Amino acid sequence: MANPVEAWKTDKHGLDVWPDLERYAAQHTPMNKIDTSDLERMKWYGFFYRKRDTPGRYMNRIRITAGELTSQQAKEIAYVAYQLGHGIVDITTRANLQVQGLGIEHLPEVARRLNRVGLTSKQTGHDNIRNVFAHPFSGLLPDELIDTRKLCHEITDLFIDSREFSDLPRKLNICLNGSAQHSAHFWTQDISYLATRNSRGNLRFQVLLAGTQGQNPHLAWHMPVLVAPDRVVEVTRAILDLFRTRGSREKRNAARLCFLVKEIGIDGVMQWLGEYLPFPLEPCVTKPEPAVTHDELIGWFRQRDPNLWTMGISVPLGRMTWRQLEGLAVLSKRWGDGQLRTTHEQGIAVINVAHFHKDAAATDAAALGLSLHADPFEMNTMACTGSQFCNIAVTETKGHMFRLIDNLRKKSLKLHGIRIHMSGCPSSCAQHFTADIGLKGVRVRRLVGTREGFDVFLGGGVAGEVQMGLPYRFGVDVDQLPTLIDQVVSEYYQNHLEGQAFSAYWRDKLRAEQAAKVEETQYRTPTWMCEGCRYEHHAEDPPVFCPSCAGLRRRFVRLDDSDAAGAAVSPAADTTAPEREDGFLFAAMEIDLTESEGRSVEVAGNEMALFRVDGQVHAIDAACPHEGAPLAQGEIKNGTITCPWHGWAFNTCTGCSLDPPGHDVRAYPTLVEDGRIFVKLVATDTASPVCKPAANGSIKRGGTPLARPVEVELRLADVIPEAPGVKTFRFDNGDGQIPHDLPGRFVKLCVPTDGDHLWRSFTISSSPTSRPWLDLTIKRNPGGIVTPYLFEHLKPGATLKMKGPQGNFCFDPEKHSEPLALVSAGSGITPMLSIARYLRDTGIRRPCAFLYGARSAADVLFCTEVQRLADDLPSFHYAVTLSQPEASWLGPRGRIDVPFALEEISDVAARRWFLCGPDDFMDSLRAELIEAGVEPTRIHTEQFHAAQFLAS
Repeated sequence: MANPVEAWKTDKHGLDVWPDLERYAAQHTPMNKIDTSDLERMKWYGFFYRKRDTPGRYMNRIRITAGELTSQQAKEIAYVAYQLGHGIVDITTRANLQVQGLGIEHLPEVARRLNRVGLTSKQTGHDNIRNVFAHPFSGLLPDELIDTRKLCHEITDLFIDSREFSDLPRKLNICLNGSAQHSAHFWTQDISYLATRNSRGNLRFQVLLAGTQGQNPHLAWHMPVLVAPDRVVEVTRAILDLFRTRGSREKRNAARLCFLVKEIGIDGVMQWLGEYLPFPLEPCVTKPEPAVTHDELIGWFRQRDPNLWTMGISVPLGRMTWRQLEGLAVLSKRWGDGQLRTTHEQGIAVINVAHFHKDAAATDAAALGLSLHADPFEMNTMACTGSQFCNIAVTETKGHMFRLIDNLRKKSLKLHGIRIHMSGCPSSCAQHFTADIGLKGVRVRRLVGTREGFDVFLGGGVAGEVQMGLPYRFGVDVDQLPTLIDQVVSEYYQNHLEGQAFSAYWRDKLRAEQAAKVEETQYRTPTWMCEGCRYEHHAEDPPVFCPSCAGLRRRFVRLDDSDAAGAAVSPAADTTAPEREDGFLFAAMEIDLTESEGRSVEVAGNEMALFRVDGQVHAIDAACPHEGAPLAQGEIKNGTITCPWHGWAFNTCTGCSLDPPGHDVRAYPTLVEDGRIFVKLVATDTASPVCKPAANGSIKRGGTPLARPVEVELRLADVIPEAPGVKTFRFDNGDGQIPHDLPGRFVKLCVPTDGDHLWRSFTISSSPTSRPWLDLTIKRNPGGIVTPYLFEHLKPGATLKMKGPQGNFCFDPEKHSEPLALVSAGSGITPMLSIARYLRDTGIRRPCAFLYGARSAADVLFCTEVQRLADDLPSFHYAVTLSQPEASWLGPRGRIDVPFALEEISDVAARRWFLCGPDDFMDSLRAELIEAGVEPTRIHTEQFHAAQFLAS
């Protein structure tokens, strides 16, 4: 079943939103009155809605192909920022320029003004190809093998205004590098062309494919070919067609190009190119030379013409004022030829400056507050947009990074090439996975409530070759960051081997260490104050002399926590609330909840989602019962919240499930007093009758209590091979920590990986009657992340964190009295096996047909056990069909399909059907069953099966 994004893309193409955008602009339509799908479509024209920028403003992302920018274009962008926006211009890690703070009424005017100076912001967001960039100094470098700017523009011409290439499964990043040295940046792009020479000395490009950062980081694969410059565009077109036609559109979190390459392999890509291209590709197994450093783009650089220079300017964290950009435009005309370059390091350069104008140009830049003499903190830090403007960021970034830099300077810490990148969420827009120190924004729970914080990764970037950072500490709040970073940098300086880089040192150390969660009392250092000038110093000991007034060490006094805080009240203290006697518990501050988006909170260990609808605050369970998606991140419209993963819809007031029905979540009474939101942990009387709390706190549906999901750690007792690439992982659940109640439900496992702790869903294959054990039968996905870890590293005795039971695809003996039909394919057998085992163990002798499809006889799972059930139970029917059987196979042949199912089961309308397999199979069988007279409510489809294996 396609995801909701694909549904609204099918309803109206993103490029078709322009007339609506003009209408919204003419009518000054408020953001909350515009359908979310249209707000998303506006990204096809480079306009991004910003709910957090009250009262709802827009950001414009401008395409700067190959980083080329003229003086006239820079001036126009500066004037747009000044006249229509907040007066700031941000440079991104793809060398785009972004203008924040635009009103809806300004958007058509912005597009027209950009077009007049030869710029566009089309297709800079959503499922489009982003800014195509080259080395920022391409065409200027003395040792460059090829100037790639022309190729950047030709590739861009492929997709701008193309309806086909502006409808990809997800976004795609393309870059080219014409120099012989390739920085770490090129290993994390979807398509990278890296200049080289073949054995005959001819200029060619090596190709890196499907690199990505974000929630599933992966370094790019090397394609074993060389591409001539005049064939780069055609090869790009072929790869785009492959991604457009074969990339997954089922789940947004598994739709990037890297997932397609994991599925079909580089061999599959090569086969596609061989069939698609009218010319053969030159083979080459030699991989690109690994990156040895990041690009150095700040300072003076002599160009190919020895009389001309490039002035690389430091822009701290990529943020300029409109006056600075306008000033650089004037400077470039006065001392150069009016050309500038934006860089993927969030910087900007003025090019073609004559030798005798260098000092004058640098002086004018200094007058703007800009310099080409950046200190290590400006040169080695990066931050994304953050929660100040970005809808999905969970923390602010630029403000936190500015303060972090200031604190590290006060500690006299020196960053000798050590890079710190800060992202406000797992999307990694600041590329924290390939930084020496990577910071990923999270919410951190403290005694006074939740705070903004970061998970810390070390060892990314260049460590012999490009590497992804390893987790070091989880849940570090912003006040703890300076001390933590001071300690990890100082430890490196004191203990590293001669010539060993920072990332290499920490990668070696972290291989033997487990990342730990940071407690509130850690990384708190004393505060010392100079009595002469009141300068504060944060360290274990006072400085030898005051860096502010040069006072001697003896003038420093140590402050306790209350002195350091002064008379000011901590901002978090405002969120505390006295205990109440009416059962209501504090949940959140009212100011933090808006009409446009929900908020996830935890109250007395209960996770719930808060919503404000028509001025009223509502609270329901935080997780969608389907696969545990965070409902607070869904779309709110007319009192309905739509699950962000699969589109299930719930009433925010009652918790009743609207589509599909019968999957209600709990709703809780709320109270708002003195700007605080309180919640009572008892389901409301307005909830749906099928969603009442049982006496033990579980949810009742149709008379049978469903156990509430819990998060625990279970010990692995055994690993049982089942078939090639399939194992059963048996966990000790003897004390019932996971309250496995009904067969067919699933749990989520938390698996530590190099980049993060990843949660994945797996169906329980054992019966609820198997009290001591909880079995998960899992198929290994060689190109995945989670299942290879489970197969290669998980041994008996290990423990894993898991959450469950979850899901409503389950057999309820009190509610389901009809004969059963269990139909599955491949790995989808696991919930059916749990149901069959439950029937056997409980003595329920309900007629049951168990139909299964596999590729070959060797791939049939649990054949002996299910056949024994059929032999022992007269009411149990078992049938298997094979799609690629051996010649000796005498049973049914072909894929499991509707004719096979209907041929094996005669009393179709009388049965309750459970289906688990490919979506097209389930959809077609469901339709035919309804046509044959089966009530739709008696057809159950397992809709997360792809996430179990294919995305893991």
